[in-house]
Amino acid sequence: MKPDIEAIVFDAYGTLFDVHSVVALCNRKFPGRGAELSALWRSKQLEYTWLLSLMGRYEDFWRVTESAVMFACRSLGLGCSAETRQELMESYSA
Repeated sequence: MKPDIEAIVFDAYGTLFDVHSVVALCNRKFPGRGAELSALWRSKQLEYTWLLSLMGRYEDFWRVTESAVMFACRSLGLGCSAETRQELMESYSA
């Protein structure tokens, strides 16, 4: 007897979606720093989700993503206005 399938789950980020598709915009906003910003942003995004999971806390994906880009910009010494942050966030979802 075949078991009833209730759900199928797979990870789309990094598999189907290019998580570094923001590099071009990052380079326009911060010339020559796009790849570095994108890499740190993604790394911190993953770290935050792992830590939240270990703590048994849920935080919305977009909130984690925004916190990660803010951390990355601060760490790299990049002044990131609210307008730039919004543009970066919008490009991440495109």
